[in-house]
Amino acid sequence: MRKSANYFKDPVSLILAALIALSLHGAWLYAKETPGLDYYVAWVAADAVRNDSPHNIYDPSSRYTLAVLYRNKADAQENAPRQKQLAAHRKELPMSATPFLYWVTGLLASGNYETDLSVWHLISLVLTTGSILVMCRLLGYSPATSLALLLPVLVWFQPFYSDLRVANVNSFQLGFIGLILWLLSLRPHGSTRFFASVLIGLLVMFKPNLAPVALLLAGGWVVRRQYLQLGISLAGMATGALAAVLVSSVWMGSATIWLDWWNFIQQVVEGGAGESWGNYALISKLTNGISPAGQLAVAVGLSLLCLVFFWWGRRGAAVAEPDAAEEDRELIENACLVAMGCIITMLASALVWLHYYLLILPMLAVAFRPWPEAGRIKFLPFLMLRVLPVVALLILMESGLRIVLGSDGDYAWIMKPTNSAVILFVVGLWQFAYGIRARSYPQADAVPVAH
Repeated sequence: MRKSANYFKDPVSLILAALIALSLHGAWLYAKETPGLDYYVAWVAADAVRNDSPHNIYDPSSRYTLAVLYRNKADAQENAPRQKQLAAHRKELPMSATPFLYWVTGLLASGNYETDLSVWHLISLVLTTGSILVMCRLLGYSPATSLALLLPVLVWFQPFYSDLRVANVNSFQLGFIGLILWLLSLRPHGSTRFFASVLIGLLVMFKPNLAPVALLLAGGWVVRRQYLQLGISLAGMATGALAAVLVSSVWMGSATIWLDWWNFIQQVVEGGAGESWGNYALISKLTNGISPAGQLAVAVGLSLLCLVFFWWGRRGAAVAEPDAAEEDRELIENACLVAMGCIITMLASALVWLHYYLLILPMLAVAFRPWPEAGRIKFLPFLMLRVLPVVALLILMESGLRIVLGSDGDYAWIMKPTNSAVILFVVGLWQFAYGIRARSYPQADAVPVAH
C-alpha cells in the first residue's frame, strides 16, 4: 500500500494520471456520438439468434431480409437515434464474423441497441487501457512511463479512434492478449500455461486473424525445447477452440453453423476494397489479388521466419531449471512472440482496416521496455528499440502528424499505416536475433550479446 501511495508523490505520474483521466473522458464523449457501424451488424446477428429468427445469418439472402426487418424495428423505437441512423444506412448486413464472436456479442447485449452500444464502448475503453497498463507492468515499466505510453494512444492514436468509431472488436482482442501475457508471466505451472492456452484457442476462434499468435507461441516452446509446455499449450488451445465451437453451435441451434461460416468467409477473403475505401493491407498493394491459401502461406512463411530468428537468438542457451533471469527472459520472449503474431496478421491479410492497427501496441510495449543493460548506448540497439518504434507510433498519430508535416500530400507516403507494420516487423526480427535478454540479472555467457 505504501509503495502504491509513493507513486502519487511523483509529480510526473500525478500529472500524467490526470491527463489520462481527461483523455478517457474525451474518448468516452467521442464514443457516445458514434453509431457503431460494425457493432450494429454483430448486434443484429446476435439479436436475431436470441429471438429465434428463422434466417441463417450466413445465407446471403438473409443479409437483405434481416436489414429490412431491423430497419422496421428501429423505426418503431422512440429514442434510438444511433440505431435508426444505422438501420437506414445498412441496406445489407455483411455478417462474416465467427459464430463465437456473435455469441460473445449476444452475451453482453440486452436487446436495447443504445444501451448495448454504450456498454460495448465502455468495455472497449477498459480493455484497451487495462491491456496496455498490464503489458507495461509485466515488462518492467515505471508507472510514469506506462502512463506516458498510454497517453498518446488515448489522444492521437488513429486506430484507437477508428475502433471506437465503428465499435469493432480489436480492443477485445487486445484485452485477450493482455490477459494471456499475464497468465504466461506467472510462475511456471502447468495449470497457468493451460488456462493461458485455452484463452489463445478462444482468441483464435473469436477472430481467426490472430492465428499467427498461436503458431508463434507453440513454435517458441519448440525452439526452447520445452516439449512438456508445448503439449500443455496444444491441449489448452484445442480445448479453447472446441469450447468456442460447442458453446456457439448450441447457442445458434445448429451443428453445421461453423461450416456455414467457413463457406461464406471464403468468398469474403478473396480480396478487399481498395485503399480509398479504407483497406490498408500491404499484401493487397503488392499483388493483383491473393487467394485465401496464398494469405495462409504468407502468414505461415512469416511466422517461420520469426522462429528462425528466434532460434538464432537463443542458440547455445542452456536448457535448465528456470532461474529468475531465465523466467524474465522467457516472459519478454513470449510477449515478443505474441506481438509479432499481431504484426503478421496485418502483413499477411488481404483486408486490413485502420482499427486493426490497434494490435501494434503489444510490439510497441515490447520495444519500449526499460533498457536491458547499463553503460553506453550503442547505435543499433538505440535505432531498433527507440528510434524506429517512435517512428511507427508517430505514423499512426496521423492527426497530430499532419499538423506538423502539412496535409497537402507531400508527405502522405510517410503516414501510411502499412509503414508502421513493416517497421515493427523489422524491429521484432532484430529483437529475436539480438535484443531479448533479462532486465536486471547477470547474463549467461551462452546468451548472445546485443550489438
